[in-house]
Amino acid sequence: MRTKPLAIDINKLSVRIAGRPLLQEASLKVKEGEIVLLVGLSGSGKSVTLKLLLGLINSNTRPFEIEGDITLFGDSLPGAAQEHAGIVFQDFGLLDEWSTRENLQFGLDHRRKEKVAGAEGKVIIDGLLSELNLDGRVRTTALSGGMKQRCAIARTLAHDPDIIFYDEPTSGLDPAMSAQVAERIRKTNAEHKKTSFVVTHDLGSLAGIADRIILLDPKDLAYREIAKDRVHQVMADLASSSTLDEESRERGSGIKAVPKRFLIASGRSLEAMVIGILALIPRWPRAKWGLRYLVYYLRLSTFGSALAYVAICGFILGLIITWFTFSFLPFKTYTEPLLIDNVIGAIGFSLYRIMVPGMVAMLVAARSGAAIAADVGNRVYTKQTDAMRSFGIDPNRYLLTNILWAHLIGMPILIAVNFLFARIASLVVFAAIKPEYSTYFWEAEFTRFLANDGDVFLGTKWLVAKSVISALGVGTIATYQGMRAKMSGRDVANAVTQAIIWSTLFVLLVQTVGALLEFDPI
Repeated sequence: MRTKPLAIDINKLSVRIAGRPLLQEASLKVKEGEIVLLVGLSGSGKSVTLKLLLGLINSNTRPFEIEGDITLFGDSLPGAAQEHAGIVFQDFGLLDEWSTRENLQFGLDHRRKEKVAGAEGKVIIDGLLSELNLDGRVRTTALSGGMKQRCAIARTLAHDPDIIFYDEPTSGLDPAMSAQVAERIRKTNAEHKKTSFVVTHDLGSLAGIADRIILLDPKDLAYREIAKDRVHQVMADLASSSTLDEESRERGSGIKAVPKRFLIASGRSLEAMVIGILALIPRWPRAKWGLRYLVYYLRLSTFGSALAYVAICGFILGLIITWFTFSFLPFKTYTEPLLIDNVIGAIGFSLYRIMVPGMVAMLVAARSGAAIAADVGNRVYTKQTDAMRSFGIDPNRYLLTNILWAHLIGMPILIAVNFLFARIASLVVFAAIKPEYSTYFWEAEFTRFLANDGDVFLGTKWLVAKSVISALGVGTIATYQGMRAKMSGRDVANAVTQAIIWSTLFVLLVQTVGALLEFDPI
């Protein structure tokens, strides 16, 4: 009779972080159906173990050095994690733009094994909502902490993994709520026939439901099983004798590390540019969700307040240029009657070819760069991107790809709106200061320099080129800044600042170089 593979099988695992040993030939076995608690002091490697088992880090992840074998249900990582594993994050990792039901639908739609849809899928989701006492219509941002946790568990169950990992499931909860969470884990394990692996420091609430408790021993750098009746004493002994110095471990090498960090940052920037170009190919895991994210980022970057924003700016631009051009003509009494048609044409030309595309690119860099960096940065900070990875999804396929296409689609729309309102403002000002001329005269002269022989709009190719490059640059820079590791709200704010600075500098460079090439006198 063939023996069932172990749910988790870790053999001779060694892990170093920037040369510092964290695990040394450690081994761990977890049987199918067990509830296992992994405990240890802060910094001992619990989170690293969890990320390894989820396939979120591997031997190619800087600054980790990893040796050894890990399998889930007999399959090797990272494919095993996508096939067998699900996680309930400490910060829940819920997709906060969607409702509770939609979060469950996301998990269901991205199943790696048997896929379900239609009426069968609705039955599954309705059953999970009822079982965990959730209202599917409510946005996840409106849920309480306990409800968010139940939603995260329900979404993981909708994805139907063989093993569920729990990351500090009782963190920040009062004793009564912690007891409810422990009972929920036990019932989920029993009723849904899952294996449960819980990373925790809360032994008081969770020890009672565990089949086994595993200690990550910082002295032996290995996993060690301990009896339930001894776990509190062992943890107390470790805490009193610990010599771990987290500050020294995390501390960098000061000024000497600056050149190295600069080279790494430069390399990552080039990597981000290449990824940005490749990301234009829509490789959505599910077309339905790809289109939903495209609409979401179009609304964020282009529609709604963005349209009003560029419309107002366009009106102000047209008003200022027209008013001041006519107000400060040299020798106005003599030149204006002779040059008025050329002046109007020059205003139309400068707005279309220079001022409008430059202004819109700057406005997009500032507004959209900030919005995208904040949106993506929040997803990283709240573990939404890790949640996607736990479903076997590369977040860039839903985020970066759709952010780039939203900018490519949105930039021409914003330029058209800005130019339209600049044109309206120019006409209004001209009609106010020159009532003796008809609007037909202004219309004919405003567009006179925009046509040249067969080229209906001279310079449109340059406008398109500058707009496309600016759109791709802003989208890539903002996403790159947002996707960098976030440990606090301050990191998110810093990403927004960096996105605005670098996006603005980028579009200024593009507009300047484009103008020099476009109007090269040679």
